[in-house]
Amino acid sequence: MKRLVLIFVAFALTLLPHVARAGELDLTGDLSGFTSPGNIYGPWDTLTGTYRWVAGADTPSVTLVTRADHDVLAPTHSDGTVIDDYHTWSPRFFTYAALGLSAGTVLPNRSFYVEGDEKVGRNLTTVLGGGLGVVVNPNGVVQRYLNVGPTFYANNFNVTLRYLQTFTTSRTGTGTGLLTFQSGQTGKTIATLNLVAGDQPPNGLAEPSQIAAFGQRTVSAGLEIKHWTSPQGGILAGVVVARLNDQLSGDLLYVQRGVTLGIFRNIGPALP
Repeated sequence: MKRLVLIFVAFALTLLPHVARAGELDLTGDLSGFTSPGNIYGPWDTLTGTYRWVAGADTPSVTLVTRADHDVLAPTHSDGTVIDDYHTWSPRFFTYAALGLSAGTVLPNRSFYVEGDEKVGRNLTTVLGGGLGVVVNPNGVVQRYLNVGPTFYANNFNVTLRYLQTFTTSRTGTGTGLLTFQSGQTGKTIATLNLVAGDQPPNGLAEPSQIAAFGQRTVSAGLEIKHWTSPQGGILAGVVVARLNDQLSGDLLYVQRGVTLGIFRNIGPALP
């Protein structure tokens, strides 16, 4: 039912007349297959709908997501909602906050994150960010984490480096490195490369997780393309490859190969 709702909302919003407020609707589907001992994982599929708009100094969004993991031993499913907001306090400082709620056995039942970002340098082209969050999983495991690092902006590209320190219930702290490289122009094509290495991030952050696999060793690479086919919108596409190994033994848990396809539509002027 949630999938039908997402599709209906996407279709209805494409029929709305253009308004003065800038906004964008994204609708994407993700499908991942796996190679694992015993071939017990996957496939995993996710359908996501996001609407983001501009309201004064704020840029909020609402996301609906439904995810199903068709694992051999324990198939699982979740439906969730995330609301978030970027708020600009001054030309140099902005904040971000997100609240997530879900029902089911895959996605976190509750999640919260808040971050502050300061622009520095003569041309304000470097952003220093730091935030903290908490994830409450369906099995009761709580993951608290810190997220810090810089973003460097240049002509038609930017680079973000992040370090996540995660503290999971009854486990020692773990660390993860993230690198994002984005290049292109709004209105044409934007390509984004995401690299993750280290201990597995909190569930639902940066990459999907399995509750049984919390805190394992991971390395992943993903490429996302956003291409405008008209001034009003275009298509989204992406691929991801990930490997998960047991933290203690080093044994392979799975190799993941995923693909993303979607569309986006501007509602009013394009987002800045």
